[in-house]
Amino acid sequence: MAGPQNAAAVALAQDVGGQLGGQALGVLRSSWSMVSAYIQRGPQGMSWLCFVGGMITFAFGVLGFIDIFEAVFEPLYYLVNFYQMLFGLATCILEAPVEWVGASAQISQAQKFLLEYAKFLTTFGGRGLFYLFQGSLAISMSGISLQFLLGCYMFFVGALCIAAQYGFIAEDMGFRAGAHSRQQNDSYIRIES
Repeated sequence: MAGPQNAAAVALAQDVGGQLGGQALGVLRSSWSMVSAYIQRGPQGMSWLCFVGGMITFAFGVLGFIDIFEAVFEPLYYLVNFYQMLFGLATCILEAPVEWVGASAQISQAQKFLLEYAKFLTTFGGRGLFYLFQGSLAISMSGISLQFLLGCYMFFVGALCIAAQYGFIAEDMGFRAGAHSRQQNDSYIRIES
C-alpha cells in the first residue's frame, strides 16, 4: 500500500514543484525586464539602480549600527555597519536624481564635496569599484542572508558601471562609455564655485 500512496505523493510534489518553478521563473523574467529597462535608459536608469542599492545599504548599516550590544561583543561587525551606513549615504548623494540635487542646496553641496575629494567617483569605473567594495562588505557580514543578497546586488551594479566605463554596454542602449550626464570630456568633473 505504501507504493501507490508514495507515487501519488511524488506526483503531487512534482506538480506543486513545477507550478512554483514556473511562478519563480515568471518573477525572474519580469524582474530582469525591469532591470533591463533601467539599463536601457542609460546613465539615469543605472543611476536609479545604484541609488536603490545605496538606500538599502544605508538602511542595513543603520539597523546594524543601532544594535549597541554589537559594539561591545563584536566591535568589528559594528564598525563594518558604520562603514556601510556611510558608504550607503555617499551612494545616495552621488546617485541622487538631478531634480533632487537642483532642489536641495545640501544635497548639491554634499555631492560637490564628494566629487571634489573622491575624484575616482567621477567615472563609471571608479563608481563601479566603489560598489564592488560595498558588495564585498555586505557579503562578508554573514552567510546566506539579506546582507548576502545586498552584496550580490551591489556587485551587479558595480559590474554594470565598469561595463559602461569600458564600452561593454551596447551603444544602442542609449549611451556610450564616458557619456554620463555629470561628466565632461575629460575624466573628472570640474566643480566650479
